[in-house]
Amino acid sequence: MNRITQLSIFENNQLGDLEKLNDVLNALPDEKLIALLEEERGKGRNDYPVFTMWRAFLASFVFQHPTVAALIRELKRNSQLREVCGFQTR
Repeated sequence: MNRITQLSIFENNQLGDLEKLNDVLNALPDEKLIALLEEERGKGRNDYPVFTMWRAFLASFVFQHPTVAALIRELKRNSQLREVCGFQTR
């Protein structure tokens, strides 16, 4: 039987979760996408900046949150994650 070894995206297993997220956020060339999303939003609802919502969306994948509700719970719990994503902390 052949086995396929899944390689880690992160070479250093010692990286903290927020460091991994920062690495992903800094590596993505997402400026054009964010500009397009801002244009598409137009004059629609603007509770949070597109940039902030995009970062939270990416965090849900990095941290493997199975639902949006799980991501929201983590954002409420973790002030450092809110800061990395761009939400104003209280």
